[in-house]
Parts: sequence; C-alpha cells; structure tokens
Amino acid sequence: MIENLKKIKDSKILTSPFPHLVVDNFLDKGIVNELHNEFRENLNNEKLLKNANKSEVVTKHNVKQFGAIDLDEKILKETPKFKKSLTVNSFFNSQDFMNSIINKLSGYLSNSSGLNQNYFSQQSSKFNFNSRLCFVPPSEASKRREIHLDAPNNILIFLYYLRLPEDYSFGGSLNLLSKEERYLFKSKSKTFLSDLLNIYPSDLNIEKTYDYIDNRLVVMCSSGYSWHEVSTRRYAETPRINFHGGLQTNENNNEFTRFYNNKSLAHPLKSKLKYLLNFFNK
Repeated sequence: MIENLKKIKDSKILTSPFPHLVVDNFLDKGIVNELHNEFRENLNNEKLLKNANKSEVVTKHNVKQFGAIDLDEKILKETPKFKKSLTVNSFFNSQDFMNSIINKLSGYLSNSSGLNQNYFSQQSSKFNFNSRLCFVPPSEASKRREIHLDAPNNILIFLYYLRLPEDYSFGGSLNLLSKEERYLFKSKSKTFLSDLLNIYPSDLNIEKTYDYIDNRLVVMCSSGYSWHEVSTRRYAETPRINFHGGLQTNENNNEFTRFYNNKSLAHPLKSKLKYLLNFFNK
C-alpha cells in the first residue's frame, strides 16, 4: 500500500477554515472490497467484539450521540477474522504513512501547532502516532460528535472512511467550522438572549462539509481553531465505519503546543461572557 502515499503527495492542501486535505479513492479497489466483505461478516458479531472499547451512549432529543466502538491494534491482532482490517490499520500506524502526511503539511503543521519544523524530524520520540478501526452501530438517528476541538496535545488528525455499498442512510458528514470573534447585539429581546447564550451560529459557522463517502481520506491540522463535528446520520441499517487516529505529543510534552498555551480557544461561550462583562463594566 506504500504506492498509495503518492496520492497524498499529489493532493491539494486546503487552508480554510484550517489546513486540511482530502483524498478520494485512496486505497486500491481490491483492498476496499475485501474490507467490505470482512465488515459484513463480523461487525455485528457480538462474540467477536466483546473486548472492544465502547464509548458512552448519550441520547438527546431522540438522537444517539457517541456510542462508537473502537478496535485498536491490540484487539485486531487478537481477532483473526479482522485480518484485512489489521493490515490496513498497521499501514495507517506506520512510519511511512505518518512521514508522508508530515512532509506534505510541513509548514502548516508547524504553524498550527507552534512547533518548529525541525522538531518533527528531530524529536520523533516525543510523538505518539496511532490508528484504530472505529464504527457506530446502526440506528434510526445517531450523531457521532457534537461541535468540538480535539485535545491540546493533538497536532494532526486523520479519518479514513469506508462505506458499504448497501448503506442507504443519509447524513453523517464531517463539518469543518470557522471561528470568528463576533459579538452581535440585536434590538429584539428574543434574538438578543439567544445570541448571548449560544456559540453557534454567531461565533462558529460551517464552512466546508465532506460527505461520508467510501474510500475517502481526510487529514486535518489540529489546533485551537480546528472546530469540527459529525452531523446526525439517519435511518442507518449498516454501521458507520472509519479508521482514525493522529499525531500527538506525549503527555509530558503537551506544553509545547500553541493550543495548550491558549486553552481559552476551547471555551468560546466563556470567552463571550467574559467579553460582555468587560463591555458592561466600561
């Protein structure tokens, strides 16, 4: 699969709302078909998945949130029927894959994280790069993630989508949002209160949407401005599947990232209230 890395090298870097790239038809069709067959046979097998890492399910307004099941490298190695998934996950875990992304995004990655470009090549032992297979079970309505930023020690995130041909659900797209420092004051009391208390839509606006499409790779520079969400997926009779992971500084070195040193970016509502208090105290 090393030849697929050329697709990363040849891809276009998109800089708005934050640096990222998208590569469609990333893996060879034969590999994707093998993965489809493997998922059909095994993703609903409770016996095979008993050791999986399961996140908490929260139901709000009849929509399930989170509830993803993670199969990391260790679990995949212990599950022979996920042989092809293990091969693909090992590829996403590889130094070759990590280096191809770092080399491609280089300056943008450095600028987003606040780390010098040489740091990535000279301090590789201080980074953790990981990948895992993740899927969300079928549901009438499920939302993988609300609007959020990833942890301050995250520097880069990748998502590789796989979608079964018989998946006729809709939604589940990745939304990238731009954050603007807007404080709107409206004359009508009803709109004033809603604008005062909500970070969306006055501060965070959806700028790009990437549909949940089979064999699509998305890579994003992670920073205090890389706001994103996964929209609600409806009427799903098959799992929502992806491999995902990223590059993080090790826990003892988190203080080197720009986001770590400005955590207020993760609290736009708190920032808005602080601004308003200062405004009225003038």
